[in-house]
Amino acid sequence: MENASKALIMASSILLGIMIISVGVALYNTFSQLANNTMERIDETKISEWNNRYTKYHGTITLEENGKAKVKPIPVTAHEIVSLANHSLENNKYYELEKQNTYNENTYYIQLQVEKVANFEKLDEKAKNKFLQENSLTENNETKYYMCDFYEISKVTKRVMYIKFVEYKE
Repeated sequence: MENASKALIMASSILLGIMIISVGVALYNTFSQLANNTMERIDETKISEWNNRYTKYHGTITLEENGKAKVKPIPVTAHEIVSLANHSLENNKYYELEKQNTYNENTYYIQLQVEKVANFEKLDEKAKNKFLQENSLTENNETKYYMCDFYEISKVTKRVMYIKFVEYKE
């Protein structure tokens, strides 16, 4: 009888231990899923902020002129374009993609096209300064504007990989 009670105590101890381990494993899985979901949301937020730096120039705005609503593209200055080009260049250097000339789905390379210059981000400082001198103001000494004609986001990296600007003419 004494051995039987000891056997029952041992069996219940083993079952209790298995239950505690099972609860621990279940809690671990729950918390790891929560951590993974949080990390995914943080990554999505970072990508969204990254893309917003480029995509905020695409689209239209509605202005009221003489009591009438007028839809115009979002204006972009030459200075903003050079700033984006510098940011793209730093990105391409960071990922060691300076030798790449065109964007593709599988890399973080960002290609910036302005009018007919396909790799504006690769221009040296002298060429960018010349662009600023020649394209900041119109002949009437008014600010010259560009508009974002097109951009493309990679399906793999989910980041902007190409953006094109053209001169805005009313």
